[in-house]
Amino acid sequence: MEKKTIALAIGLFIIGGFTGAVVERFAVAPRVETEVSLSAAKNLLESVTHGQAKAEKVFPGPGGLTGIEVTLGGHPTIAFATADGKYLIAGPVLNTQGEDEAHAAMMKLGLIPKPASPAIIAKKAAHADSFVLGTSGPEMIAFVDPDCIFCHKFYEEAKPLIDAGKLRVRYVVVAFLKRSSGPRAAAILGAKDPAIAMAENEKGFDEATEEGGIKPAQNPGTAIISAVENNTKLLSESGEMATPTLIYCDQKGEPTLAHGLSKENLKDFVAHIGNLQNGACQK
Repeated sequence: MEKKTIALAIGLFIIGGFTGAVVERFAVAPRVETEVSLSAAKNLLESVTHGQAKAEKVFPGPGGLTGIEVTLGGHPTIAFATADGKYLIAGPVLNTQGEDEAHAAMMKLGLIPKPASPAIIAKKAAHADSFVLGTSGPEMIAFVDPDCIFCHKFYEEAKPLIDAGKLRVRYVVVAFLKRSSGPRAAAILGAKDPAIAMAENEKGFDEATEEGGIKPAQNPGTAIISAVENNTKLLSESGEMATPTLIYCDQKGEPTLAHGLSKENLKDFVAHIGNLQNGACQK
């Protein structure tokens, strides 16, 4: 991997939302004490990122790795160094339970906030720049990126249920997956009828390249740009930048959040959920 590619990976880890969608390596290992000094970490970052990133401090990482608190472009994040101080890892580090040690470390260090509860996110989403497809049936919230293939699959699976009056979906359009995601999200939210724009995006979705079908907005207004940014920020408050992220009411009448599609048939799933109204479950 070229040095500039590694530097980019660190930057993407900051804005990509701690999901692992933008990283190239995963590590699975137990914890041990730190081996690399702060001085060595500074030298490694200087060499790898050509001075773009700065090491602030080091801490014990998993599996013989050393955690490094990093500042890049004014943003805090973390990376990991191998015990010999010669290799830098940017992105998730998974333990044997599949938990992301990097994400946990960022929360422990206070670099990112702890996830907000599904109830709080649901209430905020109800007042976000969003739109609802469907006129009857239980309502759920879906955070979607216009270039997300899994969002596209969800849209196609949900559409027959929406058309049949068995489901309503409040779509909150975000942008983080690709360079084109922001302009496409702006094209949808800035349209006279976002629902029609969304349909255009999904009808023309290219599964081979995983890109939406709507033409990216060329010069979106500041209000639309802010709307996309605010929606994306709200998604980040869930603790993970993943799409589709769904919020629905479970059988106990409590807001529940799920990152990604359920493995079960959506029709069966919808038959067992409650109704969200103005961001709250209806008892």
